[in-house]
Amino acid sequence: MNRLVTTLNSHRFLLLLVLLLFLFIVPFVMKESWVSLVNEMLVMALAGCALNLMLGYTGMISFGPAGLYAVGAYTTAILLTRYRFPFAIAVISAPVLAGIIGGLIGWFCVRRSAVYFALLTLAFAQIIWTIIFEWYGFTGGDNGIVSIPIPEFFFTISHCYYLTLTVVGISLLLLWTIVQSPFGKTLQAIRENPGRTEFIAIHLRRYQLSAFVLSSAFLGIAGSLFCIFSGSVFPDYAHWVKSTDMLVICLLGGFYNFGGPIVGSAVYIFLSKIISKETMFWMFFLGVIIVFLVLFMRNGIVGFLSEKLAPALHGTSRPSSDEEAQ
Repeated sequence: MNRLVTTLNSHRFLLLLVLLLFLFIVPFVMKESWVSLVNEMLVMALAGCALNLMLGYTGMISFGPAGLYAVGAYTTAILLTRYRFPFAIAVISAPVLAGIIGGLIGWFCVRRSAVYFALLTLAFAQIIWTIIFEWYGFTGGDNGIVSIPIPEFFFTISHCYYLTLTVVGISLLLLWTIVQSPFGKTLQAIRENPGRTEFIAIHLRRYQLSAFVLSSAFLGIAGSLFCIFSGSVFPDYAHWVKSTDMLVICLLGGFYNFGGPIVGSAVYIFLSKIISKETMFWMFFLGVIIVFLVLFMRNGIVGFLSEKLAPALHGTSRPSSDEEAQ
């Protein structure tokens, strides 16, 4: 067993190194259009992992992550355009405000569970969307906010990409530390059996609210990064369709694996961009592909690959008969 764990960890470490090397050299080996595509994948990967902190690790199904994603995007946009805040402060303020609003929303939502929790998150997300859509004097309404004064340094796609890569990398490292900590293990215990977890004197709502706030803050970071990348923000960022994209990303990759949303983001965005270039019915073909993946890969792509690769790794790490005799 120890040898199997060591083999798995070595394979994961090697895969991580290869992935980091690939991401670092992307601007040198790809056209700007592909760099933009990878940049978008990174942002959505962070948003998916932030949602997965609630969905996969705490067992809380949220239909409204886009609302808090939009809070982060609009916070950065408004501070830069209306109040002329320094760029760094405008970016840092995004997760702070998203976390605060997430705390207020979560205070109500965690008092319900299952479908009622999901519907409450959807309702609050639509409230955020309505405020953004109707408040023309502050948010620009359905016109959005364009020509956001991003520093000229980030006009170059490679510079913007490395900013996104750095922030997403640090954010994912923090999320990984959270889910591997005793706090993260408690969240997983709540997911598996809330009743027994509460029986051992763990305050369920407190932990669920904490997970909600942390998820909201990281969604705010993702929204802020996309604001910098696109140079504009629109009410659609808060719409339920955007929330659906994030949920699909988690389902595709597998929400019981930390890397699931990362893989799901790459697959979903790649398929949507490539298929949309080939046909006007791209939503139909994308839907067929998603249905196939969900039906035949119920644990997502990462879960499916883990199931297929685990026996092979176990076979290579199984001790020989001479070792067993010793």
